[in-house]
Amino acid sequence: MGTKLIQRGITRYDIESQGTFGYMMRISRGGEHTNEFFSDKKYRGKRRALAASRARYNELVSQLPAPKTTKGVRTHRNQSGVVGVHLSVCESAYGKVYSSYCASWKTKDGSRRKISFSFKKYTKKLAWELACLARELESIDRSKIERTLRSRTRKKTRSQSAEAVNPSRKTKKKVKKGNAKTPSR
Repeated sequence: MGTKLIQRGITRYDIESQGTFGYMMRISRGGEHTNEFFSDKKYRGKRRALAASRARYNELVSQLPAPKTTKGVRTHRNQSGVVGVHLSVCESAYGKVYSSYCASWKTKDGSRRKISFSFKKYTKKLAWELACLARELESIDRSKIERTLRSRTRKKTRSQSAEAVNPSRKTKKKVKKGNAKTPSR
């Protein structure tokens, strides 16, 4: 049969050619790795071997520090400047090039989600804004993302128009007056 993931950190091994039957428990924290095998033969059956591997895994989880997450951490591979948003350029079989910004993320259950916004439909600037917003909201619902962007844009334009009506609200940069000298050469 081979191998089958039972739960996080525990994998079932059924390899007849090697006579290997049992559960492999693995856990890593802070660069240290722990692997332990719980054979069906030693624990007198599958259920007992699974129970022993789960107990050991839970014991180690309670003793070790929490795992470090890389969610939201920008790496050297990031080209766009926003975590989870990248430029996607595809060429059709006929040679036509399609460009879009794609937002992607992992859900709490570990599955991956993504959504793309094409330059042709949205323009490059709007596609970028929508992709960044989709990543922030972690949503693939286009209408929700577009509504949120419109409401944020409205709020922004209202505050800018309020500043135009009442210029005293704007912060002015003070310019120091004095002898303006031209640099000598």
